[in-house]
Amino acid sequence: MTDKRTELSGKDKILAKLTSFLEKNKTMLWIILAILVAAIIVVAVIDSVTSKKANESAQRIESVQKDYEEWLGIEEDDSEKDAEQQILVEELDAVISEYPSSYAAQRALYLKAGINFKNNEWAEAAVLFTESADVNRDSYLAPIALMIAASSYENAGSYQNAIDIYLNIYADYDKVYPDVPRAMLSIGRLQEQLGNKDAAVDAYNELLDTYPGSGWASFARTRIIQLD
Repeated sequence: MTDKRTELSGKDKILAKLTSFLEKNKTMLWIILAILVAAIIVVAVIDSVTSKKANESAQRIESVQKDYEEWLGIEEDDSEKDAEQQILVEELDAVISEYPSSYAAQRALYLKAGINFKNNEWAEAAVLFTESADVNRDSYLAPIALMIAASSYENAGSYQNAIDIYLNIYADYDKVYPDVPRAMLSIGRLQEQLGNKDAAVDAYNELLDTYPGSGWASFARTRIIQLD
């Protein structure tokens, strides 16, 4: 039978060793505890600052959006339109600079591209729409921006650049973006413009295979017949 006094003595020894360890290392333990508490506080502060900045940036871009809509409503022959445009561009640049990589920056780039698009500055619009999409490729705005970027390249006569973006839309947003079939049809149409009949037919067939029920598929089918 185990001696009860021996058992208690063993527990006492363990307790004594633990007490001694805590006594000798209490300073270090307090330091570790302080570091952990500080880390928790820092995370909380970062979350608070991030949330505050997100709200702030959202309010800023909403305000600039209203200015953009007002600018769109100014008549083309109004002498104030150019001056208002300059102010608007400066506001958008400020949002892009102060809130980089944010949704506000993505929208600001999108609106800035819209100014170029409205002014028929196709190459500049294409670049900015692409930059807007690149801020966050997973956002709902990204494929929309890419579609308009491709359209801008088309208007600029840069058909291959437009095709590259349409291919990118198909690769990244297949099954999740409703305008993918139109992008695929555009690939075939632009390949025709470039004189690449076989590539055009391949693009149309890809559309028929991937989205047979799409309204754009009927156009693709017609083009295949006409190209035969």
